[in-house]
Amino acid sequence: MALELVLVGVTCVLLCTYLLLWHCDRRKYALIPMATPRRPLLGNAGQLDMSRCHLVLTEWAERFGPVFRIRVFSEEILVLSDYASVHDALVVQGSAFSGRPPMYRTAQAHRHRHSIVWQTYTEKLQFLRKEVLKTLKMYGDGMDNLEHKCQPEISAMLAAIGEHGGRSFDPWDHVYHAVSNVMLGLTLGTTFDHSSPNFQTIKDINSLFNDTFGSGSARGMDFLPWISKLRCYGYSKRLQEALKLRDVFWERELKILKGREETDCIVQQLLSLASTPSGQELGITETTAKEVFTNLILAGTDTTATALTCLLLVFLHYPQVQERMWEELNDHIGSDRLIQLADRSHMPYFQAALLELLRFTSHVALAVPHYTMCDTSVLGIPIPKNMTVYINLWALHHDPAEWADPWEFRPERFLDAKQRLIPPSHPARRKLMVFGAGRRVCLGEALAKNRLFLFAAALVQHFRFVPSAGDMVGGGLPPLDPRTYEMGLVIHPRRFKLRAVVRH
Repeated sequence: MALELVLVGVTCVLLCTYLLLWHCDRRKYALIPMATPRRPLLGNAGQLDMSRCHLVLTEWAERFGPVFRIRVFSEEILVLSDYASVHDALVVQGSAFSGRPPMYRTAQAHRHRHSIVWQTYTEKLQFLRKEVLKTLKMYGDGMDNLEHKCQPEISAMLAAIGEHGGRSFDPWDHVYHAVSNVMLGLTLGTTFDHSSPNFQTIKDINSLFNDTFGSGSARGMDFLPWISKLRCYGYSKRLQEALKLRDVFWERELKILKGREETDCIVQQLLSLASTPSGQELGITETTAKEVFTNLILAGTDTTATALTCLLLVFLHYPQVQERMWEELNDHIGSDRLIQLADRSHMPYFQAALLELLRFTSHVALAVPHYTMCDTSVLGIPIPKNMTVYINLWALHHDPAEWADPWEFRPERFLDAKQRLIPPSHPARRKLMVFGAGRRVCLGEALAKNRLFLFAAALVQHFRFVPSAGDMVGGGLPPLDPRTYEMGLVIHPRRFKLRAVVRH
């Protein structure tokens, strides 16, 4: 009898505690529109297809408005889906939204303490961003430096494509190898022969991290950390495989780097910071250098390689875009020399096409999650401290209220009536937020845009890209619609083949 009373009492206490917490929780988020219906325990998890969550969240924004919240198991998440809300959060209220949420995936190997991507907004992060930006600016803003780094890899890529002799081929490896070598040169001061097994290692690491750190199904490790302990859970196994493969590669390359004379590569700069008073006080170590290297090599390679591959896909579906880009390039430069960054100002249509490429594909569909550092608001809606925030760049860049016929590829969106490139202050340019905004804006934005221009111009200058022989016979083209792309940290089109016809 006494035991029964104790059990009843404990049950009542737990029930009252649950109801009290539920009531407090409900009041905290009361003024934020809520995605419905919700299921007990699951919340919205049952309806949120994580393999296409950017598409689902965009559909929900049409029903619940551009600012709404979802619950996935026990976590409330704020979703921002239009320019007004994203700009208010990241720019106007930037300091309040500058954090990163605690996640199981980023806590592995203490990555969240050293990464410039996954670390929340701390004094250490501010110091790291400043130092990395200082180094990147030499290449992002220093035209001669970046051109010097890119030209050998561009030449090797063009030669490899030319070896196909007009036959059908898959362009991914050629593009990826060239872009990856540029990033390896910037980060480690080294490059690999394109036939080197090191490239396969880099691609394997990239594939595993893209798969396990995206906003898709792998997010389950954060919502339900205990499932990561289960040996049958594939994402957890791939995450551990990624970390192990990365560590083996890092140790080998770090040993080689330390054996060379001092270079101006980013990793060398970070290693030197570890011995400074500021670096020691903030806990800058070799682990910090390893994590920053991982951030830069993966983000810097995969995004640009994917953008270039998507551009080739655009050429198959919009051959008139390819021809107009070539005509503008040929009129200004001809075929006798490689493109230079200084040529951009004379190529408005070319630049507009690249801006439209970034909008159309939105290859980072959901930005890396943000986290509120204090009680704040978005468009007047109160938002509590310690809330995860999804920035739906996909919805922003395909909003028909902002972009007429958003699924059509139209470089003209970024040209004025006189066919001049619209300035960065123009509303259309401001609403293109591929690299984020505010305190957590991508450090490599200038570097990425410059590399994209140099690589794209070289491809257009030397080749005309046409459908593969198989597509010509079958009467179909590989899908361009980015809604068909595979979800990950970066979304990718399906692999495809094409032919490259020499221009001159």
